[in-house]
Amino acid sequence: MKRPLEASAEGRGRIVGITDGVFAIALTLIVLEIRVPAHEAIHSEHDLLAAIAALAPRFLTYALSFLTLTIFWFGQQAQHGLIARSDRRLATLNLCFLGFIALLPFSTDLLADFLDYRTAVLVYWLNLLMLGVTLFASWWYAERNGLLDDGVDAETTRTVYLRIIKAQILWAVGAALCLVSPLLSVGFILVVQLIYAAALRGSLLRNVIG
Repeated sequence: MKRPLEASAEGRGRIVGITDGVFAIALTLIVLEIRVPAHEAIHSEHDLLAAIAALAPRFLTYALSFLTLTIFWFGQQAQHGLIARSDRRLATLNLCFLGFIALLPFSTDLLADFLDYRTAVLVYWLNLLMLGVTLFASWWYAERNGLLDDGVDAETTRTVYLRIIKAQILWAVGAALCLVSPLLSVGFILVVQLIYAAALRGSLLRNVIG
């Protein structure tokens, strides 16, 4: 009979399942904040075009958060591919990570409504920071407690750590840019997300970001 804290492959499987569900919900919620213009306010083509243009901040933050969720989903899936077993403590760390994933639609909505405010940018950055902290903690715990797959070597372990740290440094730089301009800050973070999503393997950018 297994003890509650005993590591098992079944426990890892349950975490993978709930992870996919939370990410799917978060991806749905961020797009629901882009609402179709009210019909009563539209009386001409010009009105419709103006109403769509007014949604630009929401489309911008949607793209930002879609890329963020995509990057973190791939990141956690990569970790799960290297972790052979999970126990209750690792599951708790993963649930904390998912809690901050579930919070992303709120920070996205806040940023879309207050794109010119530094506080909105900092709240969004804090959300990214806590995602990185919990993802790092999950990997650290799995490594220290022998939960990784037997084939995972020291170089792979180091690469995972560096990738998380480099991303957090870039996002911190982006957040600091809000002291100059909140929109510049958002633009920088969006470019970083695009680089992570599109940089070709083996390219200079891929070597820089890990």
